[in-house]
Amino acid sequence: MKCKLSIQEKLKDLRIEKGLSLQELAEQTGISRASLGNYETDDYKEITHKAIVSLANFYGVTSDYLLGLTENREQHRFPVDDLGLDDETVEILKSGKLNARLICEMIKHPEFKNFLTDMEIYIDNLAGMQFRNLNKMIEQTRVRLQNKGISDEDHYMKTLATASISEDNYFNNLLGNDIVKIAKDLRDAHSKDAETGDATTPVDDILDSFEELKTADNATQAQMIMYSKLFKINFTKMDPYEFKTFTDILQRYSDLCKPVKGTGRGKKKK
Repeated sequence: MKCKLSIQEKLKDLRIEKGLSLQELAEQTGISRASLGNYETDDYKEITHKAIVSLANFYGVTSDYLLGLTENREQHRFPVDDLGLDDETVEILKSGKLNARLICEMIKHPEFKNFLTDMEIYIDNLAGMQFRNLNKMIEQTRVRLQNKGISDEDHYMKTLATASISEDNYFNNLLGNDIVKIAKDLRDAHSKDAETGDATTPVDDILDSFEELKTADNATQAQMIMYSKLFKINFTKMDPYEFKTFTDILQRYSDLCKPVKGTGRGKKKK
């Protein structure tokens, strides 16, 4: 997960948030559709100052945000003291050693407040007294039953023996569930990011290829399947002439497509 978004990524996200196509954005901003499309392309770097200002005004963000000078869409004029952060925390955040973007997304997650609340309850030992009272009641009940001659092997006695609650185990599960829920949601939200690992493995691709090759009706179709997996090409968009040209080039110049030469064992040496 990137620590910061590029100008191109920010422009695309802002447009999608407004639910606009490139054509609709062009009509509303007066910037050509071609230029807007180029601005959102990763390898395109030439965005004019006029376009930056126009798009910042249209989206209601600062030019500094689009240029990557800040991650705040709005300009906040208040001292850092208002955030309630101590000096050490401010220095850690300023150092760039932590992924501030990830921290922001965690804080904005609807379950983060519950996570902090559960953490405070555990740290402040607010539930500790209740756990201890409950465990003492269970233990006293067991002792009374033992004094009455009830065996520890009795089903009810075994139930009481396992009913005691470990405060640490309880909060380990509770806090773990809270943070895992947040992590899973963020992972799903970023599943299509370029930096996110593929859901499928190379082994999956090979197995899929074998299965698809079994369905091929002829050698040409089998070639299409193989090349599609190997070169990540969608052959359904090619016309027959383009496909023939492509396969001719591969068969002529690619070692992958050339037949394996024999060892010459069947020939007599001169």
